[in-house]
Amino acid sequence: MSNAEKGPTILYADQEHTGIRLVVFLALFIGYLIGFRVVFLLIKIFATPEIAEYTVFLSCVGGLPIALFLIWGLEKILKLVWHSGLSLTLDEQGLFVNDRRPGSQTEPADTPTPAMVWSAHIGRTNWYFRLSGYPRGGRERRVPAKWLCIATELQQDDDRLSVYALMPPDKASAWVDDPKHGFHFLSMAGLYDSSMRSRMGPPVRPNIPNQLLQSKDGRYWLAERRRWEFGIELTAEDFATLMQYVDKAAQT
Repeated sequence: MSNAEKGPTILYADQEHTGIRLVVFLALFIGYLIGFRVVFLLIKIFATPEIAEYTVFLSCVGGLPIALFLIWGLEKILKLVWHSGLSLTLDEQGLFVNDRRPGSQTEPADTPTPAMVWSAHIGRTNWYFRLSGYPRGGRERRVPAKWLCIATELQQDDDRLSVYALMPPDKASAWVDDPKHGFHFLSMAGLYDSSMRSRMGPPVRPNIPNQLLQSKDGRYWLAERRRWEFGIELTAEDFATLMQYVDKAAQT
């Protein structure tokens, strides 16, 4: 079935948005209290007198995995029903950016205009970097250091769109190890101050020096700067879907 026949594809961006993180943080305490109470009651009902002597200790220890399990399930559900308000719509005409987040400067149009149309040439700048060797912040901090950031910047005329995904090495290898995709490696480690003073404070995104912007990799660093400021985060699966649409458009 073609993309046109199956209708528009909606890719929900920034799935771990601030609202979900706040709810999950608060729910962790509630989940722990529930877990503590469940273990406490189970010990009181079923445990032998010898084990019952350690009821409070065992309830404290046993409540944590129950809380983590509840939080895991809650987060899965919230991601399905509570979106950030930012999404991409892909149809037979092109790519549409929908921004309905609070404070967005974009007003929904009666007749939306695509940010990119498939019938015209779309330029691509593809790059990646490893999430290690530098002080991470934001979403980068919540994933393992062995993960990678896979990014692309789409350009059509004067319009640009930066999209990226954070992936484990096994998923990222499909992009970075295949020469036909042309993903260029950038090293973030040299950008950051490694002094003890900088490590004591919160992670701060440094300015990219002019010598890098003017180097042979300058266009990738410029794209990375735009990604940091305006990039749209997708899941690994949705990133692959977007790239499939762009690849198909390039072949027609």
